[in-house]
Amino acid sequence: MIALFEKYVDMKILGLFLSNPNTSYHVKGIARKLGVSPASVSHAMKYFEDMGYVIKEEKGLAHIYQLNKEHPVVASLKKAYGIALVQSANPVEAFLSADPNIVSFALYGEYADGSFDEQSDIEFIAVAPSAIDKFSNTRKFSEVRKALEEKLGRPVSIFVATMSIWSAMKGANDPMYKRIMDNHVLIYGNGLEDPFVI
Repeated sequence: MIALFEKYVDMKILGLFLSNPNTSYHVKGIARKLGVSPASVSHAMKYFEDMGYVIKEEKGLAHIYQLNKEHPVVASLKKAYGIALVQSANPVEAFLSADPNIVSFALYGEYADGSFDEQSDIEFIAVAPSAIDKFSNTRKFSEVRKALEEKLGRPVSIFVATMSIWSAMKGANDPMYKRIMDNHVLIYGNGLEDPFVI
């Protein structure tokens, strides 16, 4: 799906606003940043303004646009865009190469619910039966995390929980466990509620 946001001019422009929801842009700035004509940008911005997806502010002769984060369609588009962006980097395959024993893998936090902004981390949780070689896995996960950061242009964090740690967090109703369970998107595996039941 992320390819759609890279192929068509209007979608490129919308993708720019969705990935930078707090940033204001003017037509020429968008055109330069995306390498498209100012006329194409003007046409798209008129359409997005008419739809309510962006808010226009006039500063002198310049028109400055910002994403209308309160629009219900924008909120849904932003969530879909964020998840598609994350999926475009193939995080499951990358982390499974570091530990093929992962039974559940999920995106959680601001990218899971679409509330991300320019400063947000992309947060993952991986649940595995046990840490066979903790030092080796830590190094491998760090390498994968750095590679994903390069692909996505955003900070990436990964929380790896063994069966015993995850079960203890669940039993104690740990705040991090609750935060993850309240706001996650399962990308791979058995689910987080009881990841070891087949």
